[in-house]
Amino acid sequence: SPIVITITNAPTTESLSFVTTDYHPKDPSLGSRKVRIADKIWLEAIDAQELTIGEEFVLMRWGVMKVTAINGDASNRTIEAEFIPEGDFKAAKKKISWIADCKDNTPCILTEFDNLIAKEKLEEDDILTECLTPITKAESFAEGDAGLKTLEQGVVIQLERRGYYCVDQPYKDSNSPLILYMIPDGKSKAMSGLAGKIAHR
Repeated sequence: SPIVITITNAPTTESLSFVTTDYHPKDPSLGSRKVRIADKIWLEAIDAQELTIGEEFVLMRWGVMKVTAINGDASNRTIEAEFIPEGDFKAAKKKISWIADCKDNTPCILTEFDNLIAKEKLEEDDILTECLTPITKAESFAEGDAGLKTLEQGVVIQLERRGYYCVDQPYKDSNSPLILYMIPDGKSKAMSGLAGKIAHR
């Protein structure tokens, strides 16, 4: 479950504030986009639980933050931080993905698939039904940037620190979210600590 962080000196959600960032940090020619910022943001639990008071970390595409308070335990944690305008990106060890807590976010379903057959190679005496992978599909709910509402069916995108996905169903409304199918990358290890529900293959 995601964990909320309050950025005490950031603009409020109602102020409709944005920062401009390149689509790809290593290739500005691909263009730029606006990213919503706010005083309430969401982090993946695995990222938030590793933060310590006084630590400086980077919110990707925004800037350097410093943890000023941590309340609650691992299962019910709230964190406060402040934006450091002149913070040192290189000195901050953690680079974390995030999303502003606002009603314009895009509801998404991330869909993963596993191999139908659990064994790398079937032998002559194998019984096929005993070699099938028990669970070959898993879904996770997520919230994405408002810009994801414009994606069309078949478009391939990269979700930072997660992998590549293909749009199976474009966003229609709150009852018909964006459905993304994960594209296997041939690796058994996830791109980051944000592992999915089933194995990467």
